[in-house]
Amino acid sequence: MNALKGQGKSSMSGEQLDLIGYPEPVYSDDIMTILNNDMTVYDVVQEYPIPGQLPGYLRFESLAQANSEVSQVAVRALFDSIAVGVNKNSVAPQKAVEAFEVYKREGLANMTKSSRLSKTIGVVALVFLLGLLGTADYFAIFHLFHGWFPEWSGTARLPFSLLDFPAYAQLPSAFMNDVPPMPTASGAFPMN
Repeated sequence: MNALKGQGKSSMSGEQLDLIGYPEPVYSDDIMTILNNDMTVYDVVQEYPIPGQLPGYLRFESLAQANSEVSQVAVRALFDSIAVGVNKNSVAPQKAVEAFEVYKREGLANMTKSSRLSKTIGVVALVFLLGLLGTADYFAIFHLFHGWFPEWSGTARLPFSLLDFPAYAQLPSAFMNDVPPMPTASGAFPMN
């Protein structure tokens, strides 16, 4: 995103859009210049193919090449408003056409809302993923220590005991190196 700063020419005219996460302001006249481009979205896909792209899909790079004279931060902001999900660099052209028509007809407030929704979904997905990974790590560590080192005193203080480095010296004496005996048919454990 920061690499796009200063690329293309911003008109610096019109309303400054209230967008979050961009390295320079985005102006409504720049967005309208992109929306009013003589090329249709389908023409952009055909004229500016990107190697390895999904066939028939609009890529950010294609839209940027078709609007190279406009602020590239504005191109990215417009593209981000229509690209919701995991792949933020390609979108179905029909979706782009529909969104561009709504922005032209109803105004750029819809673009700002879509951009915020896209950013919110991205942040929520990241937080969810990190929470999921953290939970998986916690249970993996918890069961590692309870399964292999059940006698270790640090298991009662997990996860904070992981930072108690001197307590690791006790780990070899708490290692479970024998398979526990199986109970007999009566349910009692055999005595050795």
